[in-house]
Order: sequence, then C-alpha cells, then structure tokens
Amino acid sequence: MKKLLILLILSITIVLAANPTQTSAPNFVLQDVDGKTVRLDSLVKKGPVLMSYWALWCKMCIKELDAIKPYFGELESLKCNYLAISQDKSRSVPEVKPFASSHKWKYQVVLDPENKMRDLYKVQVMPSFFIIDQNKKIVFTHQGYKPGDEKKIIEKVRQLLKSCPECQKSETGK
Repeated sequence: MKKLLILLILSITIVLAANPTQTSAPNFVLQDVDGKTVRLDSLVKKGPVLMSYWALWCKMCIKELDAIKPYFGELESLKCNYLAISQDKSRSVPEVKPFASSHKWKYQVVLDPENKMRDLYKVQVMPSFFIIDQNKKIVFTHQGYKPGDEKKIIEKVRQLLKSCPECQKSETGK
C-alpha cells in the first residue's frame, strides 16, 4: 500500500511538472528552413503560438503533424502561428525542408539542431506540443501522440480563442 501511494504521488508530480500551464514561455530566436529568423516576441504579437516538437526519425511526430494538417486553414484564419520545430541534428538538417514539402505541411518549419529549444522548454517526450497565448504564457502542453489527439489539441485552441480577449482582438482585427 505504501509503495502504491508513493507511486501515485510520484506520478502526479511528474504530470504536474510535465504540464506547465500558465508559466511564462522562454524567448527564442531560431531559423526556419528558408533561413528566415523566427522570434517568439514577434509571433505572439500576431496571435497565439502553437509549437510541435518533431524529428525525421519520430514516426508519431510525423503522424501528429499529418493529422493536424487538415486543420491548418482554420488555425491560420484564427491568426495562430504554427511552428513545427525540428529537433534533427545538423547532419540531417538538409533533409528537413524536402521532407516537410513532401508531406505538404504548410506549417513554418523551424530548425533546432542543437536542441536548445528542447532544453529551454523541458521537452522530454516526442512529439511535444505547446500553446502559448499572447501574454507569453504556456497555456497548454501535450506530450506524445495517438490518433485522435489532434482533435483534443484543436479543441484546446478553440477554447483558448474563445476565452482570450487579446486573441479575439487578433482574430477580428480590432
């Protein structure tokens, strides 16, 4: 019984630590696959930022990005900034852009070959997904992927936009 209680407490602690809601999002500056600079400070001025950590070798990451693809038009119309952050090492970086193109992803694909973002955002599971609101708060995290998770993620984005006055201003152009 004692072991079960310790295991339960440890599990709750891990879940809470891995799901940092309402914590400030660390700033970052990265390059996308086209060589453009991507800055969190600039992105949040335009709308919420959705970030998905992935890698070429991660089958579930690719499934998640493919599953979210049908929702991209809606996300774009809601002024969401979607970043697919590649965690591939320098030797694999040349493969990232053609791979994303072959999947017809319209997301902004960003490179993080030194895994600075993984460390900065404490990513422990791939894929990992974050929603950052316009106040630079991490309001949602999701780790791992199984079919259907994309619906939970999209629903969370919709809820955020309904409850976020700053997001609604961005959405309506006010």
